[in-house]
Order: sequence, then structure tokens, then C-alpha cells
Amino acid sequence: MELLQCISDVHARVTYDYIEKLPSSILFKKGFVYPVFKDEDNNWLTTDEDGEQHMIASNVADVIEDPWCQMHFRKL
Repeated sequence: MELLQCISDVHARVTYDYIEKLPSSILFKKGFVYPVFKDEDNNWLTTDEDGEQHMIASNVADVIEDPWCQMHFRKL
């Protein structure tokens, strides 16, 4: 387990539809700390503000090596 702090709000996005719900819901809030867990395939999982599970990094030994994760979180 690792702890990550969100450095910018992460909003829900619907990639398969052109109509977005406004305002979009916030999955991860800036300043909040989230525990992340690595699975057997080196994917890193955490839960959002609604308790839903998300993969925030994939195929990396260290969670902060993932570019998307670097943009939204910092390792504590």
C-alpha cells in the first residue's frame, strides 16, 4: 500500500458520449489523501469519493512512474 495526495481535482469524464453531465462529479479531490494498492499485474487501484474502485496507474512497479498519476497525485 502507498499513500497519494491528489494535487488537482479529478472529474468524471464520459469518453463514449458527447454530452457531459455539468458539473461533472469529482472522483478525487485536491488535497485529499488516498490509499492505493498494487495488484499482481502491477496495476494500482484506489477508491474514489463515492467508494468506486479505479485503476490510476498500470504496468509500473512504482505508482508514481505512471504519467497520468504524476499529473494528478504526489506520493507521500
